[in-house]
Amino acid sequence: MDIANFRDLGGIQTVDGRTVAPKRLLRCGDLFQISDETVQELRDIYHVKNIVDLRTKTEREMQPDREVSGAEYRILDFFPDTEAKGPTGSADQLEQMQNVEMVHQYMEALYSDFICKETAREGLRELLEVLKDTKEGATIFHCFAGKDRTGIAAAVILTILGVSRELIMKDYLETNRMRTEANQKILEDLRGKNVPEAMLVSIETALCVDSRYLNASFETAEREYGSFEGYIEEGIGFGKADQELLRELYLENMI
Repeated sequence: MDIANFRDLGGIQTVDGRTVAPKRLLRCGDLFQISDETVQELRDIYHVKNIVDLRTKTEREMQPDREVSGAEYRILDFFPDTEAKGPTGSADQLEQMQNVEMVHQYMEALYSDFICKETAREGLRELLEVLKDTKEGATIFHCFAGKDRTGIAAAVILTILGVSRELIMKDYLETNRMRTEANQKILEDLRGKNVPEAMLVSIETALCVDSRYLNASFETAEREYGSFEGYIEEGIGFGKADQELLRELYLENMI
């Protein structure tokens, strides 16, 4: 599988002893240069029904996803028409980071915006509606690196399914291991363009995740909605009945 930061959320245990069903929820980076073999695997092994692209218009135009036959392609840009006005998590913005302090400020602002910006909440609600309407087969949700926009989406989904905060954070931080090769390639390409070494250090930081970023979302949700669960129900607008349906669709009892 030649998709950067690809993983199946299946097998993650919930606090009530169930597990996330395999081959149903797939998170990853973009599908721009994947091989024919990977396309076949997504189609024939994972039975992908939906590809949900969380990237900006510029990202999609520069590196369009490869088509997977049988899958419906859906665009759910969290920050439409705001690429030049605020943090989006786009590839272009990540490669403009000038210093490590800027990276941390940018990331914390981005993760706060996931909670505060109406367009981000709408995008997450639409993703949850796609999942609710998908009775079988897999849904891929992804952005450029599969770490920030994809990371908050995974955190929302796993929270609804009843996964502990500890395991949600563990899955989130797994990105740093799974993006090692892809990140090094990006840095090598930039080094070949004579990007200053100090800036490369900042960009490398921007290509990784840190617990403080996701915690910024949790803390903002608690401040604005009382809890992350309150953010899901009130901010995103995904109620208890819909959440229970998602658990019925995407959880299985441990054997």
